[in-house]
Amino acid sequence: MQRDDRPRPADRRSSMVIMSPMSRRSPPPLALAYHGVGDVPLRQDPYGLFVRRRDLQRQIRRLKSWGYRVVRFGELAARIREGRGVGHAALTFDDGPADNLHSLVPLLRSEGVPATVFLVSGWLGQRYPEASWARILTPAEARDLSRAGVEIGSHTASHPDLTSLRYEAALDELVTSKRDLEAIVGAPVQVAAYPYGRASEETVAACREAGYLAACRAAGEGTWTEPLNLPRQDMDNGCTLLGLRLKRDDLYEPLMRSRAGRFPPRLIRAVRLMAAR
Repeated sequence: MQRDDRPRPADRRSSMVIMSPMSRRSPPPLALAYHGVGDVPLRQDPYGLFVRRRDLQRQIRRLKSWGYRVVRFGELAARIREGRGVGHAALTFDDGPADNLHSLVPLLRSEGVPATVFLVSGWLGQRYPEASWARILTPAEARDLSRAGVEIGSHTASHPDLTSLRYEAALDELVTSKRDLEAIVGAPVQVAAYPYGRASEETVAACREAGYLAACRAAGEGTWTEPLNLPRQDMDNGCTLLGLRLKRDDLYEPLMRSRAGRFPPRLIRAVRLMAAR
């Protein structure tokens, strides 16, 4: 299965938060997008979906050193609505591979931070389509994840590009996932992540009608002024603290886009490799 998480040209980019010297003690709001947690070599992980446990631990500790309070995505979105998002960050994980329970939860407990996992309700108990050697949480494990204090969000029922669907079909994906996940975990599911980070005005409207309070994109797309179109920064396999800092300031994606138009691919790869060290 080919994975293409690149935003489309018409996607709107997030508004950058400029930090003045007086505001450096209060970093900008930040949502990070992960998938799995495991020491998986890149040759086995072509889409960069798995973060090593020690790397995630270092990233969490760096967030704290910058002055962040790590909260669930739902709380971050609520604070954004109230104008109190500065200084808060959310760790989010898409798709729901089984390591989100067995590897992620112990790490969260050891670091004293929460997280949000966006589940594809129709994938529960199956092999991971993006990494056939891994599996997705079972419904029972999803309940355990919720009981462990992890916020459960929706990543739709079958993981389609919602922007390619008619409004009614996109709405059905979001409604079905919300209903099924709430029945499984026995708690409200109020937040969502759009598959591939893609959302149009119709997609956002469908998400609103489905009853979600907040939703997010990926690759820095979206805006902090719309609770159902919030930006997240992708955290890929091998992402370093330098990359995290660029993403914190919403500089990584613009840097890659601007360089792509002015420099040859070999140089672009070198820049990416430097950020991954």
